[in-house]
Amino acid sequence: MMTFRKSLICLLIAISVCSVLSQSDPVCVTTTFKAGYCVAIERCRNILAIVQSPTPPKQSVQNYIKGINCTLPGEARGVCCQPKETVPEISQSEPHVSHKLPEDCGTTSYSKLAWANETEPFQYPWMVALRFIKNGIESDQCGGSLINNRYVLTAAHCVQTPDGSKLIRVRLGEQDKSKPIDCIVYSNNETMCADPPVDVEIASTVVYPQYNSSTLLHDIALIRMAQEVTFTHSIKPICLPVRKDVRNLLLQTYTVAGWGMTENRKKSDVLLHAQLDRVECPRTLFINMLSVKLSKDYQMCAIGRNLIDSCRGDSGGPLGFEVRNVGARFVQYGIVSYGVASCGKVSFPGMYTRVSSYMYWIIDNIRP
Repeated sequence: MMTFRKSLICLLIAISVCSVLSQSDPVCVTTTFKAGYCVAIERCRNILAIVQSPTPPKQSVQNYIKGINCTLPGEARGVCCQPKETVPEISQSEPHVSHKLPEDCGTTSYSKLAWANETEPFQYPWMVALRFIKNGIESDQCGGSLINNRYVLTAAHCVQTPDGSKLIRVRLGEQDKSKPIDCIVYSNNETMCADPPVDVEIASTVVYPQYNSSTLLHDIALIRMAQEVTFTHSIKPICLPVRKDVRNLLLQTYTVAGWGMTENRKKSDVLLHAQLDRVECPRTLFINMLSVKLSKDYQMCAIGRNLIDSCRGDSGGPLGFEVRNVGARFVQYGIVSYGVASCGKVSFPGMYTRVSSYMYWIIDNIRP
């Protein structure tokens, strides 16, 4: 009798799944025995509610875990997600994506020279400086990346500042803050100068709903500028990992850029960059006197050689690299989140928000 009841329940669930679901994603049964889709973790809007919800009565922990996780070819982790919470797979060619994120991205007008600590004008045209005001004093405290002609991607802690500073504007097309115009002087004394940097007011900001200011989990935010900006040789958007094959790439080396503190504990007027190596994140880290578990699904780690690292003031800036799959364009994979306080003094990986895990959220929250 018990075997018959179990078989009947399984049959009813299967019928429910087949009648409710019609898309190409594999079907599954959720933790609440409802019809669902097996999708990549970032495609499930309510994933935190699923993971944090208590185990239903009379349901074993093993079965509950099976209800959360499911096997999905080509994905590190799949989850069984309710249909209404499932986000469609991203396709660059789809109208809802292509009109929000430009396909012409990640390119530079910079003529590549030997690698150095200081950048040259035109080298990172997607870099954005964030200007804050506190007690009547304005200062640049964070960075960001230009992702289209209206939006900047940055860290959530740069928008919800812990010290009461208010974000008031962004600056585009900047390279050396000590100069009104950035120029390259070539060996034959020819000069190539960029247009003056552009300051744009802030219209609104969107912080990821589950951002935790104590642990800095989900440290990601969008800034909507008050007006559209015109792309030039020194102002261009960065590429985001829209395509699935690009999102799933595991690069060994990344580049990070910013105007943050140097090893001398002074902010740099000149935009600096550094090459970092991808490393596995430590399982736990002490942040603000708290023992914090890191999430490989939402965070990534990178470390520089010879004490090179991203530093305070670099927060919100992009971590990325040129990707062959998209024509050697520069793709952003991380957002500078946090690291050790002794910048440039000890060798320790920096923590970065994993952009690929938030692509659906980014696209959903970009308005025309």
